[in-house]
Amino acid sequence: MDDQQLLDILAKYEAGTITEDELQLLEKWYASFEANPDLIDSLNAEERVFRKKQLQEKIFDQIDTETSTSAKLPKRRFFFHPGPRLWQVAASLVFLCAVSFYIFKKQSDQLLIPAAEQSNSIHPATDKAILTLGNGEKIMLDESKDGELSTEGNIHINKTKPGNLVYTAGKNVEKVHINTLVTPRGGRYQLTLADGTQVWLNAQSSISYPSAFRGSSREVTISGEVYFEVAHNAAMPFRVRSESQLIEVLGTHFNVNTYKAKSRTKTTLLSGSIALTNAHQRVILKPGEQGIVAGESMSIKNVDPAEVIAWKEGYFDFTDADIGSVVDELGRWYNVDIHYQGTATSETFTGRIPRSWSFEKVLNLLKTFKSINVEMQGRRLIVETK
Repeated sequence: MDDQQLLDILAKYEAGTITEDELQLLEKWYASFEANPDLIDSLNAEERVFRKKQLQEKIFDQIDTETSTSAKLPKRRFFFHPGPRLWQVAASLVFLCAVSFYIFKKQSDQLLIPAAEQSNSIHPATDKAILTLGNGEKIMLDESKDGELSTEGNIHINKTKPGNLVYTAGKNVEKVHINTLVTPRGGRYQLTLADGTQVWLNAQSSISYPSAFRGSSREVTISGEVYFEVAHNAAMPFRVRSESQLIEVLGTHFNVNTYKAKSRTKTTLLSGSIALTNAHQRVILKPGEQGIVAGESMSIKNVDPAEVIAWKEGYFDFTDADIGSVVDELGRWYNVDIHYQGTATSETFTGRIPRSWSFEKVLNLLKTFKSINVEMQGRRLIVETK
């Protein structure tokens, strides 16, 4: 099936006019990618993230070209629905998110918000964070010029470009200080620690760390959502503390989500190996596994790392997410206060959308959820169940 035929069949599926033969053809197209599992299984978790991102970018380019001249489709709510989905037969496919993007792009062209309701002052997150030095001094990084911001002994702190903070430690460091980097709602930032470890902070997140590492280990404390690419040093294991757990690594790539809305901490391993410990249990994670700590319990499941770190690559990626989870994440990213009214809804959301989208476009998406009403009041989003 060539690209144009695929797009035509997807259009019919979206319009509700797809035939049984065309549906079987679409399912056969999905299944063709599962016929050769070596294409994916031969890659490690980190390589799958990279390959998936490449494929999605190519498909997005193709979709943009095709849809720029295609006719508009009838309105149809696709993303929000309870129960089993057609997509379940192809849950492992790298094209799932791109297909969802295609269908949402089609329907979003028709969902227009009156100009009077648009919130033009609401924008996606930007490179914004507050750095607190060991002496208590606070530096607003989005207001600071590039270059050296401060020195602590023989340790240099530089803002190399917007959104990037770098620590460099000279020889014979005598004293270290605990620094803290905090991103507010509507903020994000990247940090390079003195040992070369790379850190990405999502919106409303924080990390406390020594300005340089000394002794037998390297330890930091986090909240919110943080992605790590840890510099290897077998002589100094790297440790990440959060409210409910401790992560121990030598050198690896992993993501930690400690947002408190669900009272769970999720640690996802992309490469290497980490030990995850809570008050009662210690487990070793393998690439592609996610450890979930909820209170005193701990569980492990297999996940798609590309979905977990989609935020780092510039996307929202939801799979069967309840409306509360969706709106909470949007609220952090766009710095919008969320106010719920009514009882919880059972409908779920599955889709992948760019974090660069305007809030107006996202609000259009929320208005397609059939069991809720949404209304903006300044920077407050009112979510009311019907």
